[in-house]
Amino acid sequence: MREAIGRGEDAGTFLFGRNGVMLRNIIDGAAIGMAVSAMDGHILYTNRAFARDFSVTNRDGEMNLHRIFAPDDREGQQALANVLAGRSSTHEGEYRCRDARGQSIWAMVALSVLESDVTGQPVYIIAQVNSIDRRKAAEASLAESESRWHFALEAARQGVWDHDGRTGHMFYSPMWRIMRGIPLDEPIDDRQEAWIERIHPDDRERIRSTVSRQNLGDDGYDILEYRERHRDGGYIWILSRGKPVAWDSEGRVLRTIGTDTDITHLKEIEARLEHAATHDPLTGLANRASFGSAVVAAAGALPSCLMFIDLDQFKPINDALGHAAGDSVLVAVGERIKSVVRSADFTARIGGDEFVVLLRDCALENALGLAEEVSAAIASIEIAPMRKPHKLGASIGLVQLTAGATADAVLAQADAACYAAKKAGRGQIVIAA
Repeated sequence: MREAIGRGEDAGTFLFGRNGVMLRNIIDGAAIGMAVSAMDGHILYTNRAFARDFSVTNRDGEMNLHRIFAPDDREGQQALANVLAGRSSTHEGEYRCRDARGQSIWAMVALSVLESDVTGQPVYIIAQVNSIDRRKAAEASLAESESRWHFALEAARQGVWDHDGRTGHMFYSPMWRIMRGIPLDEPIDDRQEAWIERIHPDDRERIRSTVSRQNLGDDGYDILEYRERHRDGGYIWILSRGKPVAWDSEGRVLRTIGTDTDITHLKEIEARLEHAATHDPLTGLANRASFGSAVVAAAGALPSCLMFIDLDQFKPINDALGHAAGDSVLVAVGERIKSVVRSADFTARIGGDEFVVLLRDCALENALGLAEEVSAAIASIEIAPMRKPHKLGASIGLVQLTAGATADAVLAQADAACYAAKKAGRGQIVIAA
C-alpha cells in the first residue's frame, strides 16, 4: 500500500485536509518521488513516482525511510539520522539510493520536518527523492573525457589557453605556466598588452598586428610563431594554435581556445640544419652552396672584388702529418683569413684547400693590399716539424666584379687568375685580366 495510517492520526488527512482530493492528486501525479514518514522513519505515505522508482520495503513488508539509502552510503544515513533526531530540520544532498530493483543509483534527496499546527511539535518527515543517475553518468563520462584530454595535452606538453571575448579574461592551464616558468598559484596579468610585452621585441609588432586575426578565426592566422620571455630571463619559441569556438547572434566571436607548444628545441635543430647547409663543418666558414647569393649581394655594392685562395704545399704537409693535422692547418688558415679581412666581407671554404673572400664595396687597389696581408698571414702559420721541410703558402687570384656578374663566371675568372699565380712560382697574387 502506498498510504498507511499514522499513530492516532490519518497522515493523508493531516497533509491534504479532508477535502483535499485535488491536492492529493497533484502530489500523487508528481514526477518526483515523495514520501511521508513518522519521526521514527516509518513510512506512512508514498506517491506513485516514489513507489515506482525506489525500494524501501524490508523482509517483513514494512516501509522505512532508512532503507532509501544504499547500505554503503553512510553520509546519507547520517543526514537522515540528524533530521529524525531533531538536530536539523531540513537537509538536501546527492546520495546513493536503492531503486525499485534494489540496485544502487544516484538520487537527489531533500528532507524536511513538518510540525503540527496545534502543538508545534515535529510530526512527519517529508522526503523528496529524484533519480539523477543519468546525469551523474553523463558527468562522469564528461569528467573522464576531459581528464583523458587533459592528461593527453599535458603529456604532449601542450599548454591550453582560453580567451573570453566578453570579459577579456584568459584561462591558462598548468602546462602553459610550466613551459614559461610561472608558478602554478601565481596570478597572471591576462591583459593582451601585458602578454605582448613578454614577446621578443623583434616579434612584437608582427604578433600585435596578427593576434586579433587569430581571435577572429581568419584563414591563415590560426597558427602563430613567436619568442616569449621565460622567467629565467631567456626566450622560448612558442607555436600557438587557436580558433574561435563560440559566437553571438551577430557573428561576433565570444570565445577562442588554443594550445601553445614550446618549439625551442625544434628551432635550435632548424638553425643547426640551416647552418650546416650553408657552412663548412670543419672551419665554420661559409660553404660553396652559399657562395652564389653572396656574389649577387657583392655585385650590388660595387666596386667589389673576389679573392680566390689556393694553398701551396698543403698536400705534402697533409700526407706527412696525417689528416687530423691537415684539418688543424685548414682551420688555422680560415682563422688567419678572417683576422685580416673586414667583418662585412664574405669568407668561404669552397673546396679541400681552396678559400674565397668576397670584398664588398672594395676597390681593386684595396683588395690587392688585403690579398697581400692574407698571403703573409697564411705563410706565418707554424707547421709541426717534418723530416722534409715544407712551408705553407698561398696563391691568390683577384677579380673585380661587374654589374650582373654571376657566381660561376666570377669564380671561373678568379680560379684562372689563381692558376696563373701558381704557374708564376706560387705565393703570388695575380689580377684577372
